[in-house]
Amino acid sequence: MTVHKLFLLFATLFVGVTALHGQYRWDVGIAAGTGHYLGDIGGEELTRRDLIFDLHVDQTKFSSHLFARYRFNNIISLKGSFGTVFTEDTDRATINKDRVARNAHFRNRIYEGSLRVQGIVWSRPNMLPYQFRRNISGELYGIAGLSYFRHNPQARITQEAAEYQYNQGLISTDPASFDYDVWYDLRDYQTEGVAYAKSSVAIPLGMGAAFTLNKNWRVSLEMVWSLTFTDFIDDVSTTYADPETLDDIGRVLSSPTHLELINDLGISDSETYIQNHQYSDAFNSPRGNPGRNDAFGTLQISVSKIIKYQSSFSRRNYSNKRKKNGWKAPRRNKPRGYNKRGRARF
Repeated sequence: MTVHKLFLLFATLFVGVTALHGQYRWDVGIAAGTGHYLGDIGGEELTRRDLIFDLHVDQTKFSSHLFARYRFNNIISLKGSFGTVFTEDTDRATINKDRVARNAHFRNRIYEGSLRVQGIVWSRPNMLPYQFRRNISGELYGIAGLSYFRHNPQARITQEAAEYQYNQGLISTDPASFDYDVWYDLRDYQTEGVAYAKSSVAIPLGMGAAFTLNKNWRVSLEMVWSLTFTDFIDDVSTTYADPETLDDIGRVLSSPTHLELINDLGISDSETYIQNHQYSDAFNSPRGNPGRNDAFGTLQISVSKIIKYQSSFSRRNYSNKRKKNGWKAPRRNKPRGYNKRGRARF
């Protein structure tokens, strides 16, 4: 399923929502906030740790979604959403020497469509004192679901790496001819010799808090972490690709390390150490950790409008027009026994 089909599916849901039954059960809105990533790039001084322990605040990006939500009862809701999550990270942001020496970086734009179940764990019908005319209700809820997403990791050529490989005779292209401002689609160059899929699925998990004003507007704060079934959001997973299968651009993208960087790290035998971050016929030099898949997350604020659907009975008996005109007694025919002047006949 393409991104365009996903968008069309969500648009159909969005447009048709007002025709569905259930007063106050539907709300539609927009969410915006941050985008985060956790994978083989970046981290701190140790190998990868889960959740917030390896997040780089300075690599925080943007996310936005459109959504529609249906409330089955006072506890369970189902939310369908479609949006974009931007992610980015670099080995320059870590203090792990092995990752710094690898010198990898990436950016990725993730198009995501998801269905999420929300279960309320705490709620309060009215959080204001009773003398206030307005009503603000609050609730806390957990989130779990399934999402489908498409992604396209990109990176730029590192000039120092291109110059190093040119001087070593590993590439034949003059480094001066490269455009170092261009972002290249890494999947097209198969930097690890793997043509991985452009799409995958994830399991979003999280929690949220919502406040509803007069059953008209709902403001929510949600933190969601998506566990994916791919290790290539950052294009780093296994080992370096055989240079014989790559062109010059692919070789520099696959191994962006260079000797100057190794020397800056204070490595005693830099000539030998740099081989750990290049392809080798003698051993499989690891480029990433295929044992742990990548993940991405969002922290978003959303605003939604509650759909006030009324049944035909409600419209007929409790509509605004009916309330405005007030109640009128039904007209009845005069009972028998009265003449035109209203006098009784005996």
